[in-house]
Amino acid sequence: TAEKTRYEAEFLRLFDTVTKVIGYADSKEEFSTFVQDLYDELEAYHRLYDIYNEYEGVNNIRTVNENAGIRPVEVDKRIIDLLKLGVEAYDLSDGRVNIAMGSVLRLWHDYRVAGTSDPSRATLPSMEVLREADRHTDIEAVIIDEEAGTVFLTDPAMSLDVGGIAKGYATEQVVLHAIERGFTDGVVS
Repeated sequence: TAEKTRYEAEFLRLFDTVTKVIGYADSKEEFSTFVQDLYDELEAYHRLYDIYNEYEGVNNIRTVNENAGIRPVEVDKRIIDLLKLGVEAYDLSDGRVNIAMGSVLRLWHDYRVAGTSDPSRATLPSMEVLREADRHTDIEAVIIDEEAGTVFLTDPAMSLDVGGIAKGYATEQVVLHAIERGFTDGVVS
């Protein structure tokens, strides 16, 4: 068999980070097809796990957060799988990894954005505000109903933030699918 050629691709848009793909293929076209498939799959995960943006026809983590204390939200199985991993990570880490920390992380995000837009007025959130937000981070308030395909946050002030696990999980799932399709000579970072 002929030796395969090394190719590289890189894109920035998804998960607010750089994704780099290095692979060996018989042709540039074969590699480009693989990269496009990879991109399309990662984009689907990006939309599902997004906490800031909504997408037409997609119930994502933002949708779940917006319905906290209101109603269960029917979601894609890929969200349920990620949230189950998040609960497992919480248990394995004795609570150090907590996908229910959205209320606290949102404060830090908002203060960072405000400070970046006007550095002369940059401040940190007070301990009082942080402690209040921390009251809404109980992982037990995340109700995952696999049979119904829904997620419900029983605390109306709670929100999910899956930033600590989503990129790695999505990348792993996309790579496992690529391997099933026969692309075994490469790396995704």
